[in-house]
Amino acid sequence: FFINMVLISKKHRRAVFEYLIGEGVIVVKKDPYLPKHQHIPSVPNIVVMMVVKSLKSRRYLNGVFNWQWSYYFLNEAGVKYLCEYLGLPEDVVPATYKKIKVARANEDEDKKGDDLDDGKKKGVEEAEPTELRA
Repeated sequence: FFINMVLISKKHRRAVFEYLIGEGVIVVKKDPYLPKHQHIPSVPNIVVMMVVKSLKSRRYLNGVFNWQWSYYFLNEAGVKYLCEYLGLPEDVVPATYKKIKVARANEDEDKKGDDLDDGKKKGVEEAEPTELRA
């Protein structure tokens, strides 16, 4: 009977938590021998694997595993826990919770392009339907 145990330093745990609260998601390759994580270079991959495993067991993360990669998403309880642990205000939210404003062209220009006549655009001829040949 063998138990894998990894001691995690506070510095590494804090680095993973800060990444998670900033992004809201984390991708982890199932390879404990990688010397560093692809998004958090200061932390070994096995440490990231163990931290997210711990957070998932406490139901702060939702996860999906596919083709040797794990995808973890921070949920509401996880955001609250990480804000409390890191000493951040309650209004701090991950990037996945923020709405991105899409730059739109002037609305007048959009309306000019909608010159429709009975549901058809002007200048576009209707194609003749093809007949079935027997």
